[in-house]
Amino acid sequence: MRMRRIKYLLPFIAAAVVFSSCGKKNNEQALERNKEMLLSTFASESSVPPHPVPLPKGQKIVVPDDVKAKYHTVKMAVGNRITKAAKVFTVRIGGSASVPGSPYSIKVTAYLPQWIFRGDVVTSKGIEPVDPAVRAIITKGGKHVFDGFIFQRHKTPSFVTDKYVITLAGAN
Repeated sequence: MRMRRIKYLLPFIAAAVVFSSCGKKNNEQALERNKEMLLSTFASESSVPPHPVPLPKGQKIVVPDDVKAKYHTVKMAVGNRITKAAKVFTVRIGGSASVPGSPYSIKVTAYLPQWIFRGDVVTSKGIEPVDPAVRAIITKGGKHVFDGFIFQRHKTPSFVTDKYVITLAGAN
């Protein structure tokens, strides 16, 4: 099951790396070039959506001061699994944004460039994006549908429904 999930996530992981290294115009060009690859393995008729990593109860999130000083926004990507439309959008860390082309809103409460879990504390062991993750709260019509981590490169990187994929694409 885990290998099957990884196989389905590889195109999103590759695209996220492309997004994180491009400017706005280049983001749009890269997104257009990779749109089919981004969404093909998540086509609603070809795969079951993987489940995102929920936030365990009692877990503390500690964002180091140097991470807070360096990163102020994150780039998220949303894809429609049916129409194959995809878009990159920016969310201020600590802020909220509507997810373009979907009924969802997202609030990003923390960005951890080197996500690590020790005991009941989740933190970052450095400031370079080695295993980036955001703590996100996703709502639909004002109702919470997800509260947990969305990863950029490893583990389960996306929030996936029957129609939409929301993933971390980078940070500034």
